Amino acid sequence: MKTSISIPDSLLPFIPLLYIAWADDVLEEHEIAYIKKQIDQNKTIKEETKLIVYKWLNPENPPSARELAYWKSYIKDHADVLDPAAKMDLFTLGKRLAKNPNSEEWVNDQTKQSLSHIENYLGIASHEAIRSVYETNPVQGYQTFTINKPKKGYSVQLKTLLQHYNADLKTRVQNILDKHKEAIESYDDDLITRKEKVFKWTKELADAGLGKLAYPSAYGGSDSMVQYAAVFEELAKYDLSLTIKFGVHFGLFGGSVESLGTTYHHDKYLKDIGTMALPGCFAMTEMYHGSNVKALQTTAIYQPETNSFIINTPSQHDRKTYIGNAGLHAQMATVFAQLIVDGEEHGIHAFLVPIRNEQGDAMPGITIGDNGHKMGLNGVDNGTLHFNSVRIPKENLLNKFGDIDEDGQYFSPIISPSRRFFTMLGTLVGGRLCVPIAGNMASKKALNMAVYFALDRKQFGPPGEPEQSIMDYPTHQKKLMPLIANAYAYDFAHDHLLKEYTSDADHDAQEMEALAAGLKALSTWNTTTTIQTCREACGGKGYLSEMYFDLLKADSDIFTTFEGDNTVLLQLTAKSRLTYFRKQFGKMDWWDTLKYISSIASTNLSELNPLVTRDTSEEHLLSNDFQLAAFTYREEYSLRSLAMRLSKKIKEGMDSYDAFLHVQVHLIDMASAYIDRIVLERFIATIDEQEDASLKEILTSLKNLYALHRIEENKGWYLEHDYISGSKSLSINKLVQKLCKELKEESQHLVDAFDIPKHMTETALKFY
Repeated sequence: MKTSISIPDSLLPFIPLLYIAWADDVLEEHEIAYIKKQIDQNKTIKEETKLIVYKWLNPENPPSARELAYWKSYIKDHADVLDPAAKMDLFTLGKRLAKNPNSEEWVNDQTKQSLSHIENYLGIASHEAIRSVYETNPVQGYQTFTINKPKKGYSVQLKTLLQHYNADLKTRVQNILDKHKEAIESYDDDLITRKEKVFKWTKELADAGLGKLAYPSAYGGSDSMVQYAAVFEELAKYDLSLTIKFGVHFGLFGGSVESLGTTYHHDKYLKDIGTMALPGCFAMTEMYHGSNVKALQTTAIYQPETNSFIINTPSQHDRKTYIGNAGLHAQMATVFAQLIVDGEEHGIHAFLVPIRNEQGDAMPGITIGDNGHKMGLNGVDNGTLHFNSVRIPKENLLNKFGDIDEDGQYFSPIISPSRRFFTMLGTLVGGRLCVPIAGNMASKKALNMAVYFALDRKQFGPPGEPEQSIMDYPTHQKKLMPLIANAYAYDFAHDHLLKEYTSDADHDAQEMEALAAGLKALSTWNTTTTIQTCREACGGKGYLSEMYFDLLKADSDIFTTFEGDNTVLLQLTAKSRLTYFRKQFGKMDWWDTLKYISSIASTNLSELNPLVTRDTSEEHLLSNDFQLAAFTYREEYSLRSLAMRLSKKIKEGMDSYDAFLHVQVHLIDMASAYIDRIVLERFIATIDEQEDASLKEILTSLKNLYALHRIEENKGWYLEHDYISGSKSLSINKLVQKLCKELKEESQHLVDAFDIPKHMTETALKFY
């Protein structure tokens, strides 16, 4: 037991380190070992001093409460040489406390570097922790972060970047909906009232020409899916029911007519769809078959004697369900059914079926139901459709990819039934592009509320001082900052995919669909996580409806399962990647195969050697090379191992369906790794496209946080596969915390760029 509590002169410079390290019992065995290592490697510190420090670092005999109190008292007594308002590191603090500040043992670059490494490794904020020793009045000059800081140089550019050249269009949407903000934010509407309000607002947007933007100019549109998506995204700031109502009518119903129909259908319907004179719905999903579109049981049997089709629902299990706009407003539906000609099935095709007259009455043979009250999106009239031998003219077949000739014979420009089926399902890609964009905007709205609340909300603080902003707490920073980085990362990925999909460039349609499916899955899962985290971060205030979290949570939750269940979509993505892998590998001769195996060995040598796996320097961890290599390695390793597992199962005699079931979990992991890599690549490319230095700097910090936090979340995988060492994993954790702390200072400006309407932001600052 130590009996003396006097402090040797040689120990004085280490008092801040020892006090801060032990005051909250934060030292663990690996941390003690790291401190000893740094001190031991420092040749300028005398051996006798090292022994004294080691003595006070003994975990079996830590300083007593009395000794800690003495250290605290010593620091307090020397308050005249410290400036608690200044951000002093351990080196500066120690130098100020030392009786001989000119000592060569202390004042040198090597010691400064040693203390800096220790501080970073421990993840401590010495200038903040040292203030806890004071029990006096608030220190003059110390100010908490306020939300009224001057705008940073990058703020305007950041907002412009996120608008993706659609600022004027977004302003038009805001001008329309701001007039209805009280009605939009009413919480007491009954279901019918809410649905009628949403229908009215959708019609108002149509009257302003905002619904038909994706349609050809010949029908009043702008030939711009990008502009349509910008409107869709802007609507998500206000009301997600309105967003979905808008998307179902103009995107799914109108989009199916435009994409699957021919000139006849365009001329007859698109103008009325664009003005909403003909409200419609998209009837694909059936009760018993869900995402298995190939197994839909609704039939369309061709009647050659009358040039017509009979649309029929075999049983109640096969009725169309969850169909947006069907419950109340749609007059026509795009119905997906099994086409049967002369007893032969030709697979799923789309048909236009009138379901109501202009007075709102159901057409003969059609039974319309209401899905009832939902968890959210109750402004959307989801309903069921049952067809009892409903006759429609032959012209109502959307016949771009399949038709019936004058002799009553089926023909198609696409010979392969499988390829024809997936081509027809291309109508879903637009939805899979837009839904995650809206979901990401919901994330941005939640983050805006949570950040403004955190900057304004005070709680606890150093003894004798005012309470401090909860945003100053590292736990709060770790909650919110990575989610802000995610919001930016997914924004850039969505924008890139949207522009690629709508460009005239020659791209692989299957690859685009697989990427859209996977990005939709990861992005909407991130939305669900973000909104819940932001709700918790606002405490009791976040539970009030005025903070929007209730509607954001309830309305966006369905995003993870509509336009395709996320797990199913990731399997689609994974199967596409396996097809790509098989094509690449299938073309290889023995020399190509040797080169491929050699490239794997080369990767192992370059990335898995001990020097790389143990490199903990910031320069290395923050480099694009390391981050991209880490993401790519996880993706390629997962793809190779998945292909090998499948090949082994099939060679052992297992059929392909059962083989895929056996590797289903691995499919999801591989697809997720692929999307992560794509998102990071787009983030880096976006940074490279910028010219403003301050904009590049803030985006780079966000990119680093996104990348390192994703590695941190998957550290189990990287450690299991020896891609990183334990010390490197710890360094990544520390660097994530550091980035969170640095970006906290920019948090207001980062969410201001989301351009959330001012009246919503002000809600977060109301009296709690």
